[in-house]
Amino acid sequence: MQSDIVQVGTRLVYQDDRVRIWTLDLAPGEETSVHQHPCDYVYVVLTPGRTETVCTDGTVLPGDDRTGDAVYHESGLPHLLRNVGTTAYANVIVELVSTGR
Repeated sequence: MQSDIVQVGTRLVYQDDRVRIWTLDLAPGEETSVHQHPCDYVYVVLTPGRTETVCTDGTVLPGDDRTGDAVYHESGLPHLLRNVGTTAYANVIVELVSTGR
């Protein structure tokens, strides 16, 4: 992986000049490191679960994602994602590289 790519998921599985695609897998109680998406992105839920997005400004956004949900986000504040459920949580993140700041 190139050093200038921000790690926003568990594993980078594809990239070209238009998109970067990541898998994200979180066990119950697990969380990502704090990161900031460099571009707009869409995530698609593979395994449902309850999550919290914890932003560096103190905002906590609860999530209750269902299999197949597709959610668009603009790049924003640095944050982490925490699995607050009792089962594993998984999604695929598609970063829209052309929207990079």
